Amino acid sequence: MGLSMLAQILAAVAAATPAPAAPALPVPKTISPLTITAQPKAAPPADVTLSLDGTGEGPDGGQRVSIWPTHAFTRGADGRVTLTCLIDVHGLAEHCRVAFEQPQGMGFGAAALALQPTLKIEPAKGANGQPVAREMNIAMNFKAPDMETDIQQFEAAIGSGHAANLTVQHQPLPMRHVVIMNHPVWVAAPSFDDLAGAYPARAAGAEGYAVSHCEVDRASGLLHRCVAAKELPANRGFGAAAVKLAARFRVSPEVMKYAPHGDPIEVDIPIRFVPPGALDRTVSAPAWIAGVDPERQLKLFPPEAVAKGVTSGRGQARCEVAADGSLKNCAPESAEPDGLGFSETAVKLASTMRMNLWSADAAPVEGGVVHVAVRLNLQPTP
Repeated sequence: MGLSMLAQILAAVAAATPAPAAPALPVPKTISPLTITAQPKAAPPADVTLSLDGTGEGPDGGQRVSIWPTHAFTRGADGRVTLTCLIDVHGLAEHCRVAFEQPQGMGFGAAALALQPTLKIEPAKGANGQPVAREMNIAMNFKAPDMETDIQQFEAAIGSGHAANLTVQHQPLPMRHVVIMNHPVWVAAPSFDDLAGAYPARAAGAEGYAVSHCEVDRASGLLHRCVAAKELPANRGFGAAAVKLAARFRVSPEVMKYAPHGDPIEVDIPIRFVPPGALDRTVSAPAWIAGVDPERQLKLFPPEAVAKGVTSGRGQARCEVAADGSLKNCAPESAEPDGLGFSETAVKLASTMRMNLWSADAAPVEGGVVHVAVRLNLQPTP
């Protein structure tokens, strides 16, 4: 249902974060199921390596949230995780899975998955030097704060009379338990016009990325107590803009019915900022809530194709995205083979589809355009 309890994970907002009277951040209670078939003895080769040390610095300087497994953090345990993710052309992580985790059973894999919205890395390049989407292995090294060393340093500094010059490098931030919603279903979200209007004036034409971390109201699904969990580049206003846009999101009441009682429900919202003049309203990474019904697909197989003995084809429709994520004003585009009704059938099928109101690549969908390609087979594929 889009709701996941990620297991005793700790998270904290860094002291530099402009938090509006909000307590620290997350720590869920039960480990969500991970799709790991057989744990390899060695981690796969890493394309990118990130280090987390429990201080709130996170994978890079723009990170303001530290997420840790509770038991590992309190025991001072280190951990290693490799996530295999589809890294899109913007450098954002999609469809992540745990490929390696050590030690197992302490929640490091769940903690790494909880950090997915905050991951932004250099995408792969194609032969022409342009970014391309590709699966990549992201190694994440969790280094526990050395509390004993910090205490010894503090005591030594006091004894020598130089306590004023002491800098504790691994001072952990306050933590608290929450339930993380990691695949929310939205019934309201900003439109392309809202995103364009929120672009910060001092960003000076730069592209930006920010993550707003919010608590979800159980009764209404609205978001509150939001803070900027990540901001790239820093000090350009993207974090504040993300927090402002968060007020336009609302989680589906149907999803909230399944929310566990007890700890607060919280969610991370990744937002990609593009200068208004360069904003592309094409929805290239929709997250579908309602797809094509296979039975309806068979019933709508074009009779023109049947008459010519064609049993398979592809049609594409161009549609506009309505305020509820449904598709409207669909028109036929290309087809293979052409002239046998496949694109017209794609239009009929697209009218029954609906997407989530925030895309997988951290962008709006309302008011956008999507190209829906449908493969049609007269007989169901095995």
